Amino acid sequence: MITQNLTGYPSTFVELFDPAQHGRPAITSIEIPIIQRDFAQGRPDDEASAIRERFLDAIVGACVTDTGMALDFIYGDVKEGTLRPLDGQQRLTTLFLLHWYVASLAEVLDHEAAWLRFSYATRPTARDFCDSLAEHPYPGGCVPPSAWITDQPWYVYPWRQDPTISSMLVMLDALHERFDTGTDFGDVWDRLESRSNRAIWFLFLPVADMDYGEDLYIKMNSRGKQLTQFEVFKADLEGMLKPVLSGRGCHVDAHTHDRYEHLAMSIDGDWADILWEYEKADNSDYVVDDEFMRYLTFVIDICEWRDGQPDRRWRDKSTSREWPIEERARLSFADATNEYAERNRDFFFHAFDTWLGVSPDIEFSKLFTAGGSGEGPLPLLVSTSPDLFGSCIRSYGQEFSLAETLMLFAVLLSRQGDEMEPGQRDRRLRTLRNLAESAFIDRKRMAEYVGTVERLMLQGTLEGAEAFNAEWTSDETDKWELVDEHEDVEEALHKLEDLPVVRGRLFAFELDANSLGTRADVFALLAEPTLRDALGATLLTKADYSRDVGWGGTRRQLGSSTKDDSWRDLFTTGSRASVARTRVPLMELLDDVHARLQNSGMSPAEVLAEIRREWLNDRESRNYFDWRYYFVRYAGARSSVGEGYFHNQGYDATRGGFSYGRLRMLHGGSYNAYFSDALLRAAWVDGGLTDLAREPKWWHRDDPGMGMRHSAVEIRCVDDGFEVVLPNEDDDVAARVMTALESFAGSIGSRVVLKQDEHDGVLIDSEDRVQICASLVKHLHHNAGL
Repeated sequence: MITQNLTGYPSTFVELFDPAQHGRPAITSIEIPIIQRDFAQGRPDDEASAIRERFLDAIVGACVTDTGMALDFIYGDVKEGTLRPLDGQQRLTTLFLLHWYVASLAEVLDHEAAWLRFSYATRPTARDFCDSLAEHPYPGGCVPPSAWITDQPWYVYPWRQDPTISSMLVMLDALHERFDTGTDFGDVWDRLESRSNRAIWFLFLPVADMDYGEDLYIKMNSRGKQLTQFEVFKADLEGMLKPVLSGRGCHVDAHTHDRYEHLAMSIDGDWADILWEYEKADNSDYVVDDEFMRYLTFVIDICEWRDGQPDRRWRDKSTSREWPIEERARLSFADATNEYAERNRDFFFHAFDTWLGVSPDIEFSKLFTAGGSGEGPLPLLVSTSPDLFGSCIRSYGQEFSLAETLMLFAVLLSRQGDEMEPGQRDRRLRTLRNLAESAFIDRKRMAEYVGTVERLMLQGTLEGAEAFNAEWTSDETDKWELVDEHEDVEEALHKLEDLPVVRGRLFAFELDANSLGTRADVFALLAEPTLRDALGATLLTKADYSRDVGWGGTRRQLGSSTKDDSWRDLFTTGSRASVARTRVPLMELLDDVHARLQNSGMSPAEVLAEIRREWLNDRESRNYFDWRYYFVRYAGARSSVGEGYFHNQGYDATRGGFSYGRLRMLHGGSYNAYFSDALLRAAWVDGGLTDLAREPKWWHRDDPGMGMRHSAVEIRCVDDGFEVVLPNEDDDVAARVMTALESFAGSIGSRVVLKQDEHDGVLIDSEDRVQICASLVKHLHHNAGL
C-alpha cells in the first residue's frame, strides 16, 4: 500500500487551473510525461471502439443533462505549476478534446485560457498538435472535426504518423456524432465551467514526494493500457447510483462526503488499495480490473440470490445470454421496482468498506485454517486457503466453489450491522461449514441456500432451512442442544467434525455426553490414513456394516483402504437412522479399542490387529468361514482400488450377507469401471499367485475367472467351491487339466467342491476357500504344466 498521506480535491478539468486554495497546488499547465503511453482511447479496433462508445455516451449525457459523472482519481506531480499525471492521461486527454470542441462551438475558445495549456512530452508532434488546436476553434457544420483539421494549412504531414494524434481525431469525430445539431453549446459550456454543480469531475491527488513515483505509476496504470471495460463499468455504476445516493445525506467517511462521493473516491482509492496489496503479493500482472470484476460479480450474484431472483441475470436463458454486468448492477442496486435495492446497496458498500483499515488475510486467519482440527480457527475442509476474500478476487466464477461463496457471504453478514458475539459467530460459521462443505451445492438452488445462510447468521436459527438436507440441519440442532446442556463435550464434537472422513456430520456417532469424549479421542486415532485398511477389516469383526447403495440391496459399500470418500459415504450419507448399521458396530469397536488401550499400552494398530486375531481364531476354531472371515483375514478381498463398492446377486442381510459366487469388487464408482472377483483376488494377492495366474481384473465381461498365466484355463468362484473352465480348442491342455484334477481333494470332474455346514439355513464354508484356491492354482501349474 502507498504509505504517503495524500489529500484529494474534487475538481473539474477547468477548475484544475483555478488559483491555489485550501492546500491545493497551483496548476498552470498539463504535460503528459514521457513515461506515459500514447493516447489509446481513439484506436479503431473493436474492443477500443465498444469501450469508447459507452464512455462517450456517458460523458455527453453528463454534458446535456443533470446526471453528472465522476471520473475517479487523477494522480500527478505538480512542479513549477505543471501537472504531470501518473494516472489519468486517457481521461485528461478526452476532457481536453471535449472542452476544445464545446468551447469552439460555444464561441468562447480563448487561446489564452489556462486550460488550453495541455501538451504531450511523449512526442513533439503531439505537443505541437495540441498547441495548434488551442489557436484554432472548430467552426462546426457538416464537416466532421477530423476532416476539417486535416484540411487546414497548419496541419503538417508528419502528424499523420503520430498514433496519439490519430486517436485524438477519432475521439473528436466520436464526440461530434453524439451532440445533436440543436445543442445549445453555451449551456453545455456553462455546465462544464460550473464549480457548484459539477457536470464531469474527478478527485485530484497531487503527489508531493516522487520517491513513490515508480510504485505509484505501476499501481495507477494497473487497470490496463487503455480505458478498460471496467473503467466504463465504473462510470455506468456511478451514474446509475447518483440519483439514489447523492440526495440521502449519508456521511460515511471522515470527509463527510455523501455516499455517491464516497463511491467515486473509494472505487479507485481505498478499495483499489485493498486489491493492490494482493497484486503486489502475487507478483502477477499488476492489473486489478479482473479482481474488481470478480468481487463485484460475487456481490451481484449474492444480491440476485438474496432477492429470490436467480434468473434475473439472464437476458435470454434459453440461449444462455446473460445481461451485461452493468445491467445486472442496475437491477440490483438502482431499479425503482426492486424492493430490496437499498439493502443491496448497503451490502455492496459493506462488502468493500469492511476491509478498510484491516488486512483481509489476517482477518480470515483469525476465523479459519485450511485443514487441521482442534481449538483455534475453524478448519475449512475443502478450501486450500483460509482467506476467502483473496480466493474470491482471484478465482470467483472459476475455481471458487459455491460452498466458499456461502462461507464468504456468511462472514460478510457477521461483520455487518450490530457486532456479533464471537461465540455466536463461530458456532454459526461452524454449522454452515458442516452443512456446505459436505454437500453437493446445486447452483439452481442458491437462492434457497443464501436465504438459509442469512437466517442462520443473523437469527441463529435453522428453522425453515431450505435446500440443505433436513437430516443434516437436524443433526446440527441436535449438536447445539447437546452442547447447551453439556458444555464439556464441545471439544470432542469439534474434534470429530474436523476430521476429513466425517466433514462435519456426526450421524455415525451416538450423541451421548458420557461417552462422546473417549470415543472421539479413539476415533481420531483410528481415522489416520495409515489405519484405513485395518479399521475396515476390524470393524467387520463387530458386524456387517455395509451400506446399501442400490440394485435392490445387492450393491454394497464398505470402507476403502485408500479412499476417504468411501468412509465419508458410510459415516455421513442418509440419515441418523440409516447410518445405524454402521454406527452400532463402530461404537462397539471404539469402546473395545479404548478399553484395550487403557490396559495394554499397545498402539492403535496393535490393538486392531489383536481384535482381528482373536476373532479369526474363534472362527477358525469353529471352521466357520463366511465372507466376513475372508474379508477380515485377506487384504486382497478388501477394496484398495475403488470406492469400496461390492456387488453380489446373492446378498441377503437376513441370511448372513454376501454369498460366495460372483462377489464382485468394483475398481471405481460405477459399472463402467473394472472389477474383480473379491475372493479370487484374495487368493491372487495373499496366495502369492502373481507369477502363476493373471490378475482377476475385468471390464464388461460375464462370468469372469482368474486365468492361468500360460494358458486359457480359468478358475471361477461359485457358491459351493470352484469351477475350472477348460479351453474349447486345446484338447491337450484340457486333458492335462482333467488328469491333474483327479489328484486334487474335493474335485468332481472340472469342479472343486468345498466342505460346507449349514448354519441357520445357510451353507457356510468349513474350510478356507482362499487357501484352497491358491493350492489349486499351484497344483495345476505343477501337475498340468500351466
